[in-house]
Amino acid sequence: MIANAPFMPADPTERFTVIFRALQRSVADNGYRLKIHGPLIVLIWNYLARQIARFARIASRPPQSPRTRTRASGPVEREPATAIPNPKPPLTLPRGFAWLIRLLPNGPATVVAGAAARADLQLFMEDPIVLDLLATHPSLGRILRPLHTMLGLRPPQIIKRPRKPRSEPTGEPTNPANPRPKRPRPKRQPDFMAQYKVNPDGSIDFTPEQLRDILGPPPPPVPPWHHPFVPSFDAKKMWRKGPRG
Repeated sequence: MIANAPFMPADPTERFTVIFRALQRSVADNGYRLKIHGPLIVLIWNYLARQIARFARIASRPPQSPRTRTRASGPVEREPATAIPNPKPPLTLPRGFAWLIRLLPNGPATVVAGAAARADLQLFMEDPIVLDLLATHPSLGRILRPLHTMLGLRPPQIIKRPRKPRSEPTGEPTNPANPRPKRPRPKRQPDFMAQYKVNPDGSIDFTPEQLRDILGPPPPPVPPWHHPFVPSFDAKKMWRKGPRG
């Protein structure tokens, strides 16, 4: 059994709040120093605040079973959406694996806002009390999965999204008149170094055409009046010395 740290409460909701409140303060304190866009810092702060409130709201509910969705048999009629002119796209959070770690490149912000939150979240997910809460409240995985991705962590098995079952083949023969079109395969790019002759010692023998492609055409010849003056006589011998006196 993993013992909680002295500064961490035992209640999962309070512990979750402590972890991500600290992450909020770290991003806000170091965002200006790292020259992060101000509205983006506000967006991250509000996103973490919403996740904290959602976690507390869901964890306070009675235990629930996983919800199964059933699709309607007939087509669903939807009203056509009216196009609203929006010349400026809204600011959204970054996406991708470990986007918050990549947003804070260097300095103490990475240690405080990234590494500390990652370690606390890993210990949070290993706590047996939290595992029991996730077993009775599976909808908490919708909150924890994006937070794991944000901090560069792979979500554990208990909160992974279940895979869709594969559709079994019906056994009906395919229509030879309408075969399934094949996807065009992308052409394999030739090796860049295959066009050069590489010696065993690592040197490369270039042809004149390859040197011309790399270095460009030779410069035009310099006209004679631009050549430096080189005298054809010895100036020291021709210098007339004055009388010694």
